[in-house]
Amino acid sequence: MNNDQIFKDRARVLDEDLAGRASTAGADALLAEIVVLERVPARRRLLLSPGRALLGLAAAAVAVAVIAPAMLSDSTVSVAPQPSTSGSATAEPTARQILLAAAVAMEKAPASGDYWRIATVNQWMLTDPTRSYVLEGSRSLETWLAKRPDLQYWRIGQDLGVKPATPQDEAAWRAAGSPTSWRYPKNMKTEELFSVPSKPLEAAAGERTAERLHGKWKGSAGDMAGDSDLMTWKEVRAIPNEPETLRNYLEERITRQLTADPDPGTDVEEATAHILLRDCVSIISGLPASPEVRASAYRILASLPGIRAEGEMTDPLGRRGQTLSYQEEIEPGLFTKVQLVVDPSTGLLLAEVRTNTTKLANGRQAELRLSTSYQAIGWTNERPELPTHRN
Repeated sequence: MNNDQIFKDRARVLDEDLAGRASTAGADALLAEIVVLERVPARRRLLLSPGRALLGLAAAAVAVAVIAPAMLSDSTVSVAPQPSTSGSATAEPTARQILLAAAVAMEKAPASGDYWRIATVNQWMLTDPTRSYVLEGSRSLETWLAKRPDLQYWRIGQDLGVKPATPQDEAAWRAAGSPTSWRYPKNMKTEELFSVPSKPLEAAAGERTAERLHGKWKGSAGDMAGDSDLMTWKEVRAIPNEPETLRNYLEERITRQLTADPDPGTDVEEATAHILLRDCVSIISGLPASPEVRASAYRILASLPGIRAEGEMTDPLGRRGQTLSYQEEIEPGLFTKVQLVVDPSTGLLLAEVRTNTTKLANGRQAELRLSTSYQAIGWTNERPELPTHRN
């Protein structure tokens, strides 16, 4: 019997509720047991070299926000190896162990409902137009996909305002006269770290608005990793739910994508590895696939090199979770650190955080972070709370 089956069997006899409806103690006990039982093979060297990947990172919902950071568009991407953490004096869970525990918990998630709901808070940083300080903006977004034909699809969003990112940035903002709006020149240099805003940014929060999703959204179950083509409910139901068959399904799909739009500069092996990782994260964070499919996506991630555990972390909304990280090259020589904050007690992805650094006009090195925090992912029989302003 393999370890995955041991973990699943053990989970089913725990008294506590792994899904967290009664207590997180059962999942915590399972994760502790996995740390003891799991024998992680020697770290394999990641055989991926920097190159061009064809698909970007549009899985983040910030595509509808005021800012559409360049790192989420088609760009040079590679997964780089992380430093080894072997020799640590403490028995912290490895990335593989965390992902396997999340897979076990995910299998107990609800499998159906009237709506597939994803609620996020997207936060982003960029410099002010003079590059004197860093601003942080945020936007809330809810997507309600109706499985029943008599129900309406909705997208509900609200700009939550813009402010200086840190106390140091606030001091520079005050020195600049404490502006409450920012207008950007079209030719502003951004080092590919963010796109120049097409309209002024405002410090004040905007109105909460609802948009009915029509046209191609009718009968759609969303997309995978930001693909332009939406998937139907039937297509999502047909996704294989075992790790090996799911991986074959995804790799065949990736091959078709790479073949349909070839790029002579693309390292196919690297592109496939990166897109496979992104597709698995997309399944976990947004696609209304079955709990078994989403659990298998976690198990595929557990098999991939280049992902390491960083211990507990507080996500941008203040929730604690286990942190996994890897690196991506967004342009030659420019890397971004990607962190996935996971709650092993529920199997839910709490947040995805990307971090870069930039140099301000005064020479100060400053962080630019982009994050998507997931407040809710999954099936519900609830109805959306619609604002007065609807499109």
